[in-house]
Amino acid sequence: MPGTDSTMARLLLSGEALSDGDFRRVYDFLNLESDCLGLGEYETWYGLLSPAVTYKVLAPAFLDATRPRRYGRENAYFDDDYASLGIRVKQLTTPGFTIAENPATISRHFVTNIRGVANGEGIEVVSNVLVVRVRSTEPEPGVVSARRFDRLVETPEGLRIESRLAQLDQVSLQQLNLSFFI
Repeated sequence: MPGTDSTMARLLLSGEALSDGDFRRVYDFLNLESDCLGLGEYETWYGLLSPAVTYKVLAPAFLDATRPRRYGRENAYFDDDYASLGIRVKQLTTPGFTIAENPATISRHFVTNIRGVANGEGIEVVSNVLVVRVRSTEPEPGVVSARRFDRLVETPEGLRIESRLAQLDQVSLQQLNLSFFI
């Protein structure tokens, strides 16, 4: 098949394959994170972040059929660090601080197609995520899908997210706000 080598090079992660046990730890960690976000346990979710975390959410730009999809050509939806994520968590957990989440939305994060490798910087993980969001003021649920690139690091407390890059699949989100994490 033409283009298979270049496609495979883009899909393969660089590092050592995870053992079954390490893959299970990563899988359980990502499910715990999803449950925290879905249940609105934002302070617990914040505890799953490394103090050195970087967190970016980018939208794609579709140029034309002859050029590949590009990300980040404009400002990112999120471009946060530990301190700014802490402010977002404070807003979401204090009803008087936000209009966007009062009343709170219900969301579910479905994480799939998880692949990971270990390298000198931690565990590099690629996954797909689908966020379904239900607001009491909207008749239809909102759906957002993305591809995520995470670096997880080992700490005395367990795995923590040191970096996340989420590449949204939609150029323009059909959401009233982006007051939720990907």
